[in-house]
Amino acid sequence: MEWFGQLLQPQVLSLLIPIVAIVGAFAVAALNAHHKHQERIEKIKQGFNPEK
Repeated sequence: MEWFGQLLQPQVLSLLIPIVAIVGAFAVAALNAHHKHQERIEKIKQGFNPEK
């Protein structure tokens, strides 16, 4: 558990928090894009053309 104590130091947290926030934002954006894509594919399968 020594590594956890080192992780909670202010110097490490000041770098770790923005990195986690950026990675999290990209993950949420990718998940939303995937969801929209899946909805569009489902509409095309049902015969609805979202392009027109």
